[in-house]
Amino acid sequence: MSSYRVINLTLKNGVVVVDKLEKLQVNVLENNPVTYIYYNLKKKKVYVGETNGFTRRHNEHLGEPNPKVDYKEYTNCLVIYSNLFDKSSILDLESLLLNYMIAESDVTKFIFANGNNGQTELVYKNKEEILTEVFYKLWDNELHQLGLVHNPNIEELRESLLFKYSPFKQLSPKQKLICDEIEKDVAKKYLVEAPAGSGKSVLFTNLAFSLAEKNLDLRIGLITTGNLTRQFNLIFKSIGLNGRLTVKTGSQLIMDARKNDKKFDIIIVDEAHKLKQHYRKGHPNARRHLNEGDEEITLLEELTEGLVLLYDPYQGIKPQNIRPSEIRNLTKDYKKLLLMQQFRIGGNGDFSGEDFLKGILYGFQLSNNKNFNSKVFEDDYFKIVDTFKEVIDYVDDHSHAYPKTTNRVIAGYCREWTSNTGKKENKGKKVEELPYDWNEDGVQKRWNSTYEDWVKKPNSEKEIGSIHAIQGYDLNYSGVIIGNDITVENGQILAVPENYKDIGGTPLKEEFSLSELTEYILNIYYVLLSRGIDGCAVYFEDKSVEKLFKERVGL
Repeated sequence: MSSYRVINLTLKNGVVVVDKLEKLQVNVLENNPVTYIYYNLKKKKVYVGETNGFTRRHNEHLGEPNPKVDYKEYTNCLVIYSNLFDKSSILDLESLLLNYMIAESDVTKFIFANGNNGQTELVYKNKEEILTEVFYKLWDNELHQLGLVHNPNIEELRESLLFKYSPFKQLSPKQKLICDEIEKDVAKKYLVEAPAGSGKSVLFTNLAFSLAEKNLDLRIGLITTGNLTRQFNLIFKSIGLNGRLTVKTGSQLIMDARKNDKKFDIIIVDEAHKLKQHYRKGHPNARRHLNEGDEEITLLEELTEGLVLLYDPYQGIKPQNIRPSEIRNLTKDYKKLLLMQQFRIGGNGDFSGEDFLKGILYGFQLSNNKNFNSKVFEDDYFKIVDTFKEVIDYVDDHSHAYPKTTNRVIAGYCREWTSNTGKKENKGKKVEELPYDWNEDGVQKRWNSTYEDWVKKPNSEKEIGSIHAIQGYDLNYSGVIIGNDITVENGQILAVPENYKDIGGTPLKEEFSLSELTEYILNIYYVLLSRGIDGCAVYFEDKSVEKLFKERVGL
């Protein structure tokens, strides 16, 4: 027996078209807490709402003086009600519907007219029941049958970046506080320090959406890394804001502003640790907007009064990135905000995701902070394996056992990208004929065949991902190869330059610093080790690094 009921209303110019509503239905529409979906399938328009009295709320929508959308355009309204519903549950269901419908908006092409209410995370007694007995079944049945849902596979949608970065995500109290503080004064400059998995990108989309909605004349600039611009732009397109909110890389935004003599009221930068400085060895396209001595923070300050940098000091991975010490100097007058809660790695009650990240930083000598629960490294979440084959098998085993999860092998840049050279030489031949980059323990593997959306590519399960293919993405189970590009000398982890194969990641010879290269490589391993949500297996090529790491984390 279903835990909910629906009323599907037909609308004409906003008026409910019925011969006669049953008394029970009239009562529901007037008095019950409900979640509702206005829709026009032909025009691809959707609005999701919640109310304690639909009849009253529907009339309020029709009477809005300057509505964001013309409610008379909707042809139908699906009203969902249940004896399980109260104010918290209808809000939660509204959020679930919006986030999952956004996740497939690149396919359905729906445009959502909802505003951003900055909802904080809801906790209530029957939350799990609303999810499993109402939302899942509603999604799979009525919504799918009506054409409001394209993909009935909830697990698959949950892995979508459109879902993970949806601007309708419920915020943590800390995320909400940061959003509110920035919104109070958009003409200030803010450095939001946030580690991997703390929700920087959710904060990015929520803040941008909220500012755009509340300030119609506000000129907003948005910056992220190249492999994520497409996803963010799809999100803003799905809420009808692609005319006002366009996400670019730092170089794209700066060059566009120069060309069109454009200024902004506020610029928000996701992954600000990847902002660049002039670097002669860098790719020409990445530095054509930079003169000798230039860096992007100062150039952005010339374009705006308000600037928000969402930043992790341990995720700068190239000499082209502005170094943490320089960012600290450039932002010394900024308002500093901290976002430390860990969302990616859950923990088990004894330890938290924060414990794991602190332990990784301490284990690799990136931090001297010993204040973490070392049980995280003894739990099922984390394991160290002895061979290359074992780390490959770990990911394969979990992919077979949990087929709906996303699991990949990722590694430090400790092998030449021979297969990429082979692509040029073997143009037109089958991929199988390309050379292998990895040949260990009888196992042959290639590096990632692409950077953009690598995790979502069908062939990626057979490949090994580099830092450039995985930064910014989540995995369920990760197999991480700590390469021979680092070793231990006199108790210190040091880079092994000849084993580090990222051409664009090595400092210039005349400016070469072994400590600088070591920092970049260790930052890469911090990023790789922070990708797994449900589990992480690690293979160390250099056993002296493994021994030191184990000692420092208490194994």
